[in-house]
Amino acid sequence: MNLSRLSLDRTPPLWVPLQFMITAPLFAVLFALLMLWLGPQTLLSRWMPGLIGATHILVLGYLAMVMFGAMQQLLPVVAGSPLPKDLLTSRVTHGLLALGTPFLGIGLATQAHWAVMLGGTLVLGAVALFILGALISLARSRARGPTLTGLWLAVISLLMAMVLGGWLASGHLGQGWPLPRYLTNIHLIWALFGWIALLIAAVAYQVVPMFQMTPEYPRLFARGYAPVVFSLLVLLTLPAWLHLPEWLTLLMGMALAIALAAFAVVTLWLQSRRRRRNADVTVYFWRTGLIALLAAIALWALAHLLPGWPPRGPLMLLPVWLFLAGFAMSIINGMLYKIVPFLVWLHLNNQRLNNQRLSTGNLRAPIPNMHEVIPLKLTRWQLYLHWLALTGTVGALFWSGLFVPALLLLAASNGLLTWNLAQGAQQFRCWHRRLKPSAN
Repeated sequence: MNLSRLSLDRTPPLWVPLQFMITAPLFAVLFALLMLWLGPQTLLSRWMPGLIGATHILVLGYLAMVMFGAMQQLLPVVAGSPLPKDLLTSRVTHGLLALGTPFLGIGLATQAHWAVMLGGTLVLGAVALFILGALISLARSRARGPTLTGLWLAVISLLMAMVLGGWLASGHLGQGWPLPRYLTNIHLIWALFGWIALLIAAVAYQVVPMFQMTPEYPRLFARGYAPVVFSLLVLLTLPAWLHLPEWLTLLMGMALAIALAAFAVVTLWLQSRRRRRNADVTVYFWRTGLIALLAAIALWALAHLLPGWPPRGPLMLLPVWLFLAGFAMSIINGMLYKIVPFLVWLHLNNQRLNNQRLSTGNLRAPIPNMHEVIPLKLTRWQLYLHWLALTGTVGALFWSGLFVPALLLLAASNGLLTWNLAQGAQQFRCWHRRLKPSAN
């Protein structure tokens, strides 16, 4: 594992990123339970209040929660520049996001204006605090390279999504504030393809070669990917205010789809050249996510190129669900099963080295390797549950009879993910106590 380019001496306390990562899967469970309560009729249209609310719980509580935690770890280690007041910032950001997301999601689902106002205020506070800290950290960093470029553009994309999201949320308060539906698609593309896709790529440049033992991403591709995607998002935003021909918007959308597909193809190609031939659970999660991304892109292209498309009803949701659950959730699962064990090992190893330097503590106590932090059998079971849940939820868009079992599988998968990550945290606590001076 090549760690020479990382500033591991600047890694934050373990709980800074871990609190985000352990909490996140619980919001996927909440998403599944809310959808079960709302019923399959929620899938009839993308404009159903229940679907809008549940989706925000998944995107903010699961995806954004993990990504905020990952950024808290990445910025000091990769950029050499932690967030200002990192301990305080992480606690406040986590608390605001964890409290605000259920209020906002359930408020949007039930059209409870007071819940939308309360939840929206808390979530906007969390996102604004995170963005401010991340921009200060990036501005202070002297590091350069594709990862830093990707982080910069991902944070700016999050800022765009936050501003548009706040504007749209205000329209749900029933106070006469306009609800410009035409901005919804712009909000979506900045959140999904700017914040989520760009951040996943920026992290992939580090974790795919390091943890999956692949070659490095081609230099030209890594340097150009984020700027190209970001530029296309800017161009796709213009039709919201300018009267541009529809064919021009479609052309830019196709260019964005090709760029996203190129990331998937390049990553799959790198994984095919792994030095370790036997694929582990994390590689299967990554492959699932990348294949789902290619499927989502293909369906989107079909919907715009073939006559008689797009299909009506729940099938209209298929490309977005493949992106969120198939691509983003799968990739995040794969990252968590490498990042959390690595952080546990890193902090225990640092503690052991410090004991040796000071001649204190239990100098002979071994520490678990990365494969021992979370039992491999449990990670495999969670992979199988994830596959079943993904297959079932996709099938539920074709046949409503799968709606209940698919969402129960989704809840079970993420409940097991929470348990597995908590096992990693418990391992750290146990070995941390063994390494303490009082253990002698």
